[in-house]
Amino acid sequence: MHKHPKVQGWLEGHQRFCMHFIPTSSSWLNVIERWFRDITQHRIRNGVFKRVAQLEQAIRE
Repeated sequence: MHKHPKVQGWLEGHQRFCMHFIPTSSSWLNVIERWFRDITQHRIRNGVFKRVAQLEQAIRE
């Protein structure tokens, strides 16, 4: 859980990261979660990307 003291301690030492908590019943996220699933299953699963450009290309194909 992101509210665990160990996680909070790590976040304090890494100021560039910021957690944004959303309600557990965020139905509006269902659409984006399906999109992430499709991208993962059909574009990037088992891929090895050494550069962001390679990842972007795999997603666009």
